[in-house]
Amino acid sequence: MFACSDSQLTFISISASLALIIMADNVDAIVHKTPPRNSALSAHSEAGLKSTSLAVGSAVVSEHISTVGVEVSIVRPWIARDVQNSEKCEADMMLQELLARCTGSFQYLSVSEKSKLLDFVRDLPRWSVLLLIMQRMGYEQWGLNCVFEPEPGFSGKVMVEDTQIDLELDIKSKERVTPFGIRGRATTVFSVKSEALSGLQRDPRFPNESSELVAELYWPEETRQSEPDILKEVYKIAQTYPDVRGDVPELVWFHITETSTSKIRVALGPKDAEQAEQGSRVLYIIVFRKLIPITTLSGDEFLAAWWQVVKCHRAIWKGGVLHRDVSPSNLMVYRLRGQFIGVLNDYDLSSFKRDGPRGLERTGTLPFIAKDLLTPDAMAGKVEHLYAHDAESLIWVLTWVCLRYEGGHLLSKKRPLEDWLISDARTCARAKAEFWSGGIRDVRPSGSHEVSWNLVRKCFQGIYSLYPPEESRKLADQAAFELLLGGPMLEHINHRRTSRGSVPPLEIALSNRQSQARNGLGYYYDFVMNRMVQ
Repeated sequence: MFACSDSQLTFISISASLALIIMADNVDAIVHKTPPRNSALSAHSEAGLKSTSLAVGSAVVSEHISTVGVEVSIVRPWIARDVQNSEKCEADMMLQELLARCTGSFQYLSVSEKSKLLDFVRDLPRWSVLLLIMQRMGYEQWGLNCVFEPEPGFSGKVMVEDTQIDLELDIKSKERVTPFGIRGRATTVFSVKSEALSGLQRDPRFPNESSELVAELYWPEETRQSEPDILKEVYKIAQTYPDVRGDVPELVWFHITETSTSKIRVALGPKDAEQAEQGSRVLYIIVFRKLIPITTLSGDEFLAAWWQVVKCHRAIWKGGVLHRDVSPSNLMVYRLRGQFIGVLNDYDLSSFKRDGPRGLERTGTLPFIAKDLLTPDAMAGKVEHLYAHDAESLIWVLTWVCLRYEGGHLLSKKRPLEDWLISDARTCARAKAEFWSGGIRDVRPSGSHEVSWNLVRKCFQGIYSLYPPEESRKLADQAAFELLLGGPMLEHINHRRTSRGSVPPLEIALSNRQSQARNGLGYYYDFVMNRMVQ
């Protein structure tokens, strides 16, 4: 969780042991546990003591110290004081300190905000107790949903409560995608089988013919618009915009559990229910038709699928849904009659244009976030998320895949831009500016993505013009599309047509898709091949 040396970890371990020895005295025959709040002992022990900021947030831990298996015969006055004052605590500052340091947000806190947090280095005994309590928590106490996964690593059939849906989750699958961290949605994706869902009638709006399903379990913010609601709106947009049809995921089934982190927050921190719900998360499970990562494609197949996603994203944005989370993992494909169809996936962080204020929240994955959204003001939610920002993210995805994948596989060594994965926002923003200012000349794409590199360079000419030395430009949506994506793609196709003297394979791929869509599925895909940009 922390960047600690071995010697520091050893020191913490030894200090924790000493702290427990100091706090626990088991030599007496009669053992007394720490008294409850407002007990007589707590009140009388308070006389000459003053509360300090270091005590904030530790009272709950102190009151339940016996849960770690340590019996206490002598209650220290400061512990009694913390217990008595715990009802005045507005939040669990110890956990806030942990999150702030682990997620890197500590550096962005003001001096006054930092002063309110518990210093767990100076208050090591209570910090040690918290760690020991967490160590002894059961699966359910850690937030493990015992319906979907009775115990870690479980694979088998489960029945979802209040439904007749059976799910056989392949937890041990090599294709399972699991993030590591203590903050965020904790999205886990794996294959799933279901007799009930497989027996449902296929939706004719979705041309993906795969019979395989995948389950996505994650913890979105409770107050955020749900992904099923967002997709419902996206499907409506597809009725008006041909570029969306067939390029969005097929939601087969979803279930929202009653498990919410706000219950934990109410128990350990804020007494105000509305305050506790801010940022609280709830467990979702969504089943989709299985898709293939776009990173498995190369050459013209990859570029054609990427461009389909670009067009889909533009149409959805016009329709009032702001995606705001463009990354390689959210660009997928499926195979349809010999061609790969691009899909813009994952709408959990999306919002409706009509909800204006939500567009100020910082969303996305650092290496693919627009530079304008990596500033301190943007990280604090003071910069509006524009279409141009997502357009820039699409270019970073194109660049990332061209540099780091060969023949559909991630390079095993010497991967360009590797440091961006572990950089903070400021460092990443500086690296991006250096990249388009000259660093792009020092890297070369993999052999399987050579055909896309000319387009990458043209796209970055547009990005470079967006960030003059004095201040970044703010463009209307259509102007941003033409500058960053549409114009460069048109130049790229014209360049290939001129240099080869024939129709580029990219246009052939898109033409084949158009023909198949019309003849086999009855869907109209508006790809005008002699004018790629409208």
